[in-house]
Amino acid sequence: MNKFTRYFKGVGEEARRIRWPDSRLLWKSVTIVIVISVISALAIVLSDWLTANIMKAFEEVFPKDSSESTSAAFRMISWIKIGGHF
Repeated sequence: MNKFTRYFKGVGEEARRIRWPDSRLLWKSVTIVIVISVISALAIVLSDWLTANIMKAFEEVFPKDSSESTSAAFRMISWIKIGGHF
């Protein structure tokens, strides 16, 4: 129990040595974090939306048909080779 008490006394001493920021600096930092978080979230939403639309466009160009034995990748390569015309 002595080690336990000594550990938390040391934690308390270290906490008293910390230079805490003033409220102006704190709110400035909070604002920066919020702005960066919102921008990052918007970038993720935009990339998700673009990816979904690109995948939808590929599905429209190359519809899944269970009766075909050709894979989608092979059809896409063939489509690119002949200039996009079937």
